[in-house]
Amino acid sequence: MKRIITCLLALLLIFGYSCKNKNRYADMPKELAELCKNIDRHPKRAELYYQRADYYYYHHNVDKGIADMQTAIRLQPDSSKYYVKLSDLYFAQRETDLAEEMLQTAINKDPDNNEARLKLAELYFHLRMMEQCGATVDEAVQRQSFNPKAYLIKAFMLKEQRDTADYLRTLQLVIDQDPKETKAFLELGYFYQQRNNPLAISYYQNGLAADPNNVEIRYNLGKMYQDMGQLENAEQEYKTVIEIDPKNIPALNNLGYIYLDDSLARYNEAAKLFTRAIEANPNFVYSVCNRGVAYEYLGQYDKARRDYQAALKLETNFEPAIAGLNRLDKLQSR
Repeated sequence: MKRIITCLLALLLIFGYSCKNKNRYADMPKELAELCKNIDRHPKRAELYYQRADYYYYHHNVDKGIADMQTAIRLQPDSSKYYVKLSDLYFAQRETDLAEEMLQTAINKDPDNNEARLKLAELYFHLRMMEQCGATVDEAVQRQSFNPKAYLIKAFMLKEQRDTADYLRTLQLVIDQDPKETKAFLELGYFYQQRNNPLAISYYQNGLAADPNNVEIRYNLGKMYQDMGQLENAEQEYKTVIEIDPKNIPALNNLGYIYLDDSLARYNEAAKLFTRAIEANPNFVYSVCNRGVAYEYLGQYDKARRDYQAALKLETNFEPAIAGLNRLDKLQSR
């Protein structure tokens, strides 16, 4: 009888533990619940803690991610990639000294870990430690000459140092090694756009060939077309940006501005676009004022006046709003 009672108690304990765990998982997202179940089944497997820390990192739960990586490192202290992940988590907390320490440890554990070396170079760049950044990039290139990410970091460093010739040459080297590196195309496009050089268009187009949904490149291309007076091309680029990102305020504003052009005169559509931009950010003074212009062109002077006044509340002495009110005063005094 005692043996039967003991067995029943053991079953009840197991059943109770199982129910408790099920309840714990019930409120978790499915992916996290599965990770936790695996850790409960295999609490000595370091890789499982790494996987859950990665989940926490991308879901902005940094403290729990750090705790998991510390556990993973205790279980498997020689794994270089664990220190790299812990450095990401420390950096997310702006603990740059600890992030640097973890990356140095990762490199010491595995001198061939170029991912750690490049992250360290990025960290030095972020901290404006250019000498250390350059030395770390050079080490990465020495170990692996085909290294577009290393050259991209070097290009940004050269830009900071105002070494324009080497900056452009290095960006071109990045593209030669990785024709899909959109950051290099964006940098080159913007460099030439600032100088009103049509070369910007080809760089932006090549970047979009690699990543058609890159909003920043597509917006910049639209602005380049707009500045060159190619309004139909600009319109198409801005429309595509808005399809990808319906709350993209600069694209909404610029497309609305194009519709104010005399050759198009699509004032109702312009007003609607400015309204969408204002809904996304009520403090964006340009869209507030531009909607006033659209209403003015439509003859809706009361609405126009309200928008001009609203713009001046957002930014005192905003010249376009003052000019708009002056126009309305002249019109309505006749």
